[in-house]
Amino acid sequence: EKRHFPLQNIKSVVNLVRDQLESTDQPNLALVSIVLGAIEHALTVNRTVPQDFNSRICLEPIFPVVELSTVEALYQKFVAQIKGSVDLSQHNGKFTTRELVKKVSDVLWAGLSRSFKDKAHLQSLYAYLTGNKLDCFGVALGVVAACQVLYLGLQLAR
Repeated sequence: EKRHFPLQNIKSVVNLVRDQLESTDQPNLALVSIVLGAIEHALTVNRTVPQDFNSRICLEPIFPVVELSTVEALYQKFVAQIKGSVDLSQHNGKFTTRELVKKVSDVLWAGLSRSFKDKAHLQSLYAYLTGNKLDCFGVALGVVAACQVLYLGLQLAR
């Protein structure tokens, strides 16, 4: 993954995601979620428009540069939180059990900020790692990504 960085344009992001999807391993959901969340945040953060702005001028958005150091730091934060909070001593299977999914989900829910209402742009792990905020889809994605971090199969044991 490191060879794709810094991400400087849409093509570089597409190449990273394509490599993740076409890999023989499972795509690294945490990595992809952090990258896409960082880009989304940079493009949607509130910006003020100068009062003397000529509305006839169309501004092209500037693609944010995403540095490997930022992504690595957030990824390591996620890994540390999950591995430090989920006890695998009672788990001896290669697949994820319902009980383990519940533990992982509880870790994510416990880490969420209680001071927000349903807002847009809260589905990525970037939103979770930088502001402790996730919507329901984000929690679901986070649980699957956390199971990947714990090296567990993503199938539920029966």
